[in-house]
Amino acid sequence: MVIPSDAIQGEIVSCGDCGASYELVKSANPELFTLRPAELEEEDWGE
Repeated sequence: MVIPSDAIQGEIVSCGDCGASYELVKSANPELFTLRPAELEEEDWGE
């Protein structure tokens, strides 16, 4: 996955191959990000 050069902490990116969404988290190296599965809120639909 290619991370945009202007990406910021907490941004959600999607994998072009599988469509999965990931949140960008800063790693120990300030120039790198770690990916973690994004916790996307589901719509309630009145349940």
